[in-house]
Parts: sequence; structure tokens; C-alpha cells
Amino acid sequence: MTMKRLYTSVSLLTSLLWMAAMPPRITAQTFDTSGTAGLSGPYLFRYVNFFNDEMGNLTESCSLTGVMLFDGMGGYTLSNAQLYDSLGTNGGGSCASLGGGHYGVQSNGMMQLDNPLYAATLFGAFSQPVVTASSTEDDYFDLFIAVQAPPSPFSNGSLSGTFTVGALDFLNSSVSQARQGWFTMTADGKGNIAPFTVAGSTQASGNVSQSVAASTYALSGTTGGTLTFPGSAADATQVIAGSRTLFVSADGNYVLAGSTAGSDMLFGFRAPAGTVSGTSFNGTYFIAGMDADLSGNCSSTTLYCLDAFYGSINTDGDGNLIWHQRFDDVVDVSTYDNTFNVPVPTGSNPPFDGTFYYLASANGQAMLSLGSGTQFSLEIGVQPPAVTPTSNVWIDPVGILNAANNTPITNAYTPGEVVRISGNFGVLSQAAEVLPVPIELGGVRVLVNGQPSPVLFVSPNQIAAIIPYEVAGDYFDTFQVVVNGSPSNSVTVYADNTAPGFFTLNETGLGEATILHANGTMVTDSDPAKPGETVVAYVSGLGAVTPAVNDGAAAPRSPLSASQEFSIGAIYMLLDDGVESPQVNMSFAGLAPGSAGLYEVKFTLPRNGLLNGDDSIVFETNEAQNEMATIAVSGFPNGVRRNTSRHPAARPRGRALAAHAYHGNTRAVSHRRALPER
Repeated sequence: MTMKRLYTSVSLLTSLLWMAAMPPRITAQTFDTSGTAGLSGPYLFRYVNFFNDEMGNLTESCSLTGVMLFDGMGGYTLSNAQLYDSLGTNGGGSCASLGGGHYGVQSNGMMQLDNPLYAATLFGAFSQPVVTASSTEDDYFDLFIAVQAPPSPFSNGSLSGTFTVGALDFLNSSVSQARQGWFTMTADGKGNIAPFTVAGSTQASGNVSQSVAASTYALSGTTGGTLTFPGSAADATQVIAGSRTLFVSADGNYVLAGSTAGSDMLFGFRAPAGTVSGTSFNGTYFIAGMDADLSGNCSSTTLYCLDAFYGSINTDGDGNLIWHQRFDDVVDVSTYDNTFNVPVPTGSNPPFDGTFYYLASANGQAMLSLGSGTQFSLEIGVQPPAVTPTSNVWIDPVGILNAANNTPITNAYTPGEVVRISGNFGVLSQAAEVLPVPIELGGVRVLVNGQPSPVLFVSPNQIAAIIPYEVAGDYFDTFQVVVNGSPSNSVTVYADNTAPGFFTLNETGLGEATILHANGTMVTDSDPAKPGETVVAYVSGLGAVTPAVNDGAAAPRSPLSASQEFSIGAIYMLLDDGVESPQVNMSFAGLAPGSAGLYEVKFTLPRNGLLNGDDSIVFETNEAQNEMATIAVSGFPNGVRRNTSRHPAARPRGRALAAHAYHGNTRAVSHRRALPER
């Protein structure tokens, strides 16, 4: 297959890279606060955090519950705040309410918020009426959720109907007393909750089914109420028991609860009328969550694996969820961009893949992912509100994607990456046909931080462009499209040195990667790769190269232009058959010669350690991990693959990590933070 045909078959062209020396990252150029005014007024919040040691044991937990008043201008204050610290609140513990702080919201809903307990930053999203976030850049095992308070006082009628609720708790700040579950809760609007059954697990007993008798709730005033289940919250044998503070969102569609004498988290949404399946999930979801693999064998260097994250999911309603997590491995003290796909399983309601439950709200506007067994997880997703175009030339605020694998808006973007921009552009379809790729095509220009980008393709509702290398070192990329002199709105995203993604044969980033045998034919199920064979895969987003290449120009054939992270040994790749995960030997990773923006990875398969079939490709750089594409292999033994979840929560990275540090160590101010200092 010729390179020209390869470009056509996977709809690419990805570009040229920047300076020969890896540039230092510099102060953020811009942070879009145009959405800050939309987050205004009182919100009812709950924040939980856990400290841990170097083996993943929990050592302390804290929670803060109350009212957060946003002023619409970037500041907030707390009231009616109730603090819990497992080591006491009279000097023995680490937690103290700071009373208020700063916040900022972008046009796409991505936001930053001063942590209410520590000198740290919560990163997440505002999806009215819900805020979700986690302190991923500061190494906290935490989760923040807030719901918009109603404009008038609560009454028992504020909670009525059927809700799907998920819960996670590490009772007494102990992994041995971990518990989780989900249930369907029906409230009558008069203070009564019908009996229900919890599907869940405890670390002590494994998977459990708990029958909960009729319960009660009481709502009044403006600061919430109480939710009372039979039994005691201190009973470690029960997933759900005892009293909780209860909040209901202003629109009546979300519930938030937790004990002011503990660090549990309950979150729920209005339940769907029918069954839940892959088609129940559609569009973009902003997500945040916590995961704990308490199996005792999740890593060779730690006893337990703990992580917290924020991020987003893209899905077309086809049952494939493309995830981005800004993943904070709080035990190994490592934060990176984690991208992967999860096929929503069929055959059960709700979908269950053997480890995770996938729950959807009425109208698919929100989702929950809950763990089972020794995988303890509470993962929340809420769709951003629909946005009305503000001009004839308009970028969808969540519509900028990696062109190779469609990873969503919260993932980092990198110089040289090909991106697909969705919106309204009002131009005829046209593709660039010459190299270097022009910076204007059909009257369309794309600017990133004010720098012109090579434009590969334009159409009425979609543009493909290459992020210019002049923005190297910026922590944020602001996109703007100009059509015949008319500018669009601006959309800001996070930026980093790499953002890897594999091109695939079906052009979705999923399934068989675009990989060539040495003879130029495609690696497929009918012509798989063999043990010891050297093949070439085509990818996007590997960052700076040496020698450098101008924006939009063809990469040299001699010398080859290698990824700088490859040159310093910072790229790592393994193949995962569900049983073993051998590392592959890479002989080159850099720009594909003669192309603009297309990277290639040349690697040799191991001679053993795999099973025949389609094996997952796990690809890591200093900044990111990607696991979406596969490679077909044969010539290895036939065997039985484990039926494992594709959802890699709390999975340690394959590369050698820095020496362990324990949660709560002093760390430098996050380079992503864009808020004023307190």
C-alpha cells in the first residue's frame, strides 16, 4: 500500500514538529473564564479525601459538607460547613476548612476550583446543575460533587420519583472496611422511601446483595435535610445503613448524600423508564471519580492501587465509550492523561462486564460506573448543557478531538497533532492536495494561541488542522476559526508535550490499528503479525522531533525525524492479551518520511508471551497512556483469555516510576493551575 493510499484510507495527515531541544514548558498563555458567570449562586456540596501510605493503606479521611456560594465573578464562600476528620478536628488531624477561594469556568464547562480544605486545586467541570472535580495535580485521593440549590426552601416534595444511586465508602478510613453498591430508590414526595435492594460488595465479604427496609427522609429550609436508612452507618457488614445529610438539586433530578461523621459519598440521578444498554449513553460526558483495587495483587510494588480522576467520555450511542481520565495514581504519585475505550456489555440490565456496572439516567443525561468485588469505584458522568451557536462561524465548545482516535475535549493537545474541529463554518468541502499544507484553505484559517495552523480539510461542519509547533511550551491551547475574515468563538483546552493515539482501519481509533508488514501490506485478522516480526504502526501526537520540521512540511527521509521522547527512552509499548503483557522492542518512533504530521512506530513483536488473536496495544509517553487500538497476531499458542474488563481503573503504568512517596507530601504548584493564589 502506498503512503498516499494509506493517508486516504485512514483520513489523516498529521504534521511537523518543533525545536530540536525539548522546550521548557512556560507560564499559561490564556485561561478562558467566559463561563464563570454561569456558575453563580448557592450550591450544596460534599467533598471527601483520603490520605494513604506508600503501600496504598489508608491512614486518614476527611469530609466537608455544606453550602458553597459562587459569586459569578470567580470567588466563592462557604457556609453551614460541617467538617469530619478521622483523626479529630481539634488539632489531631490534617483537615481544616479554608472558608472560601477562587474558581473559573471555561466556555466548554471545564473548570478549576480552589480546594476547600487544602492549598490545592480541584480540576473538573460544571455541567449545570452539577459540579464534579478532583485534585489530580496535587496527588489527593479525593472527589468533589456539588448540586445547584433550589431557589426556595426544600420540602419533602422536593424529592419524588425513582432514582438510581451509587455509593462508595471506606469506613473508619480503612481499606478492610471498604464498601460500595448501587440501588434504585423510590421516594413518594412525603418523606418515605420504599424498600430496595443494594447490589454491592464489601472488602470483608465480597459481593453482597443487601435488602433495605422502608426508609425515610426529611427536607426543609435551604441547606438540605436528612436521609435515614435502617441500622447504623458504623455497621461494616452493611453497604447502606444509618443517617446521611441529603441534598437535592434545584431541578429535582440529582441527589447527593453522605454522613457528616464519615467520608462516604452517595450520588444519584433520576432513573430511566426502561432498560439500560449501550445506546443509553450518547454524546459527551464530563466525568470524575475514585477507584481502589484492593485485590492485593494490582502491582508488584504496592499492596493496593488507588486513583482519582476527572475527564470526559465521547460516545456515538454505539456502545463504545471513549474515555479520557486525568489520572492521578496517588500511591505511585504519578499524574497523566489516560485514554481508553470501554465497550458497554450486553446481556444484562444494567450492563455489567464482570467488574463494573454501567448505569444511565433518564434521557441519558448522566451516568454512573460502579465497581464490584475488590474493585471499589464510584465514577460519575454528566453531559454538558446544549450550547446555542453565538455566530455564523462557530466552534462547538466540546467539539475539538484528536483526529486519530476521537479522544474527548479534556485530553491534552500537543504541537503537531491533527485535530478535528466541529461546528458551523458555512464553506464548501475541500481538502489540501499539496505539501507543505497551506495555512488557509477555502477561505478558512485556524488559529491556535494566535498562531496559524496548517489546514488539511474544510467542510460546512468540520475542519481538520495541525496544531502548530510555535505553541510548544504553552499549558493551554486556544482555538479560533476565521472564515473569510469572520472570526469564531474561542475554545480553550489543556496542552502537553505528547498526546498519543493510533490510527485504525475503521477510522474510529478503535479496533485494528493501521499497521504495515515489511512488504507494505496491512496487518489484519486475515494477515496477522507473527512472532519476532517487525512492523510499522501509524500514530498521532508524539510531540517534538529531531531534526525539527516546519509546520505542514514533509518529514525528511534522511535523517529520519525522531520523537524526542523516543530518543530519551521515554516511550514504552506493550501488548496485552488479557493474560500476559510483554513489552515490545521499538526501533523508531517519529515522523513518517514524506508525510506531514503522520508519525510511525517501528517495533518488533516478542517471540513468546502472547496468545493468538487481537491483542490490545498499550502505549505510554511521559505524559500519557493510550489503550484503544489492537493488533492481530498468530503463531503464538492458542489459549483461554481472561474475561477481564476493558475499564483499566487503578491500573499501574508499565514503565518504571519514580520512588514512592506518600499522599500529602508538599508538591510544587501545578503548572495547570490558572487561578489567582489565595
